[in-house]
Amino acid sequence: MGEALDRGSADALAHVRTGDIVSLRCPSREVVVSDVSPRYVSVRWPWNEVDPDSLMEWNGLRAIPRTPDAPDWQNEPFRVTSPSDSLERQNVCEVGVPEMVAYVVHVAEFSDPLDVGWLPRPRVYVSLVAHGVRISPSSEEIGFTVDPDGGEPIQSKLVHRPYAFLQDGDEVADSEGRMWRYAAPWNWVAFDSGPGGFPVWPLQLICRDGGQDLQAAEVVARATRLGAHGDEVACWLERAGLADAPQLPPPVFGDDLPH
Repeated sequence: MGEALDRGSADALAHVRTGDIVSLRCPSREVVVSDVSPRYVSVRWPWNEVDPDSLMEWNGLRAIPRTPDAPDWQNEPFRVTSPSDSLERQNVCEVGVPEMVAYVVHVAEFSDPLDVGWLPRPRVYVSLVAHGVRISPSSEEIGFTVDPDGGEPIQSKLVHRPYAFLQDGDEVADSEGRMWRYAAPWNWVAFDSGPGGFPVWPLQLICRDGGQDLQAAEVVARATRLGAHGDEVACWLERAGLADAPQLPPPVFGDDLPH
């Protein structure tokens, strides 16, 4: 992914993984109003160019919700940041992303840039859900997507990462001597067929990237000296604004959140 801030949202979004909680903001920019309705304002999008070779035939416009009663209010991070009570066609307003917090539910990488109708064509899409928003199992659309290398100058910072001391594929031994393989954000696969869905802390890092990593092993041992798997999950729920929702539907992270 790109690293230049003027090209897109580098920072945390360039290195996120599923389960990360991030803060986002995009400085406001003046845009031309194309159409106005009680719930939406359609604007000429200033950060992307129409893709002349696309099959999608994008018209260069984007509809931004004006009020919280708009159906996709929670699925659109951009807002009209200037007063919107006097919006008229061909007038100018300001659009940006006021600082917000969201959690990552999926990171999709494309072998070929995706044809979406505009340039630059995305190679990666990060799907996020706004802080405090619980996803219904019947939801057809989940959150919003951000292209870390896209035209919008979105700035991002990592707020919280569950199991930040582990990497995908790490193999650990738990305090009961059982071997486990880790997959972000909190999924565990036991090497044996024993009971339980997660290891008992403290943990000993046995293998990372096919070999030993003594420095990382010290970090893991120190991080898991106290606490338990459930504490890690509870902390994430609290930071994501979901402390009253002990489970998320399987389509979000691939598995139910453990109790």
